[in-house]
Amino acid sequence: MNALMIYKSLRLPVMILAIAYITFYLYSKKRRESVEIPKYRMLDED
Repeated sequence: MNALMIYKSLRLPVMILAIAYITFYLYSKKRRESVEIPKYRMLDED
C-alpha cells in the first residue's frame, strides 16, 4: 500500500474519533457547568 491509500482509509475514522472526543469533552458533567456559565451570564447582561 502506498501512503495515499493509507491516508484515504484512515481519515474518516480519525475524523469520527476527533468529533466524538470533542463532543464528550464539552458535554461531560464536570465541564458542562464551566461551558454553560458564560451563556447564562451573556443572557443576564441583556
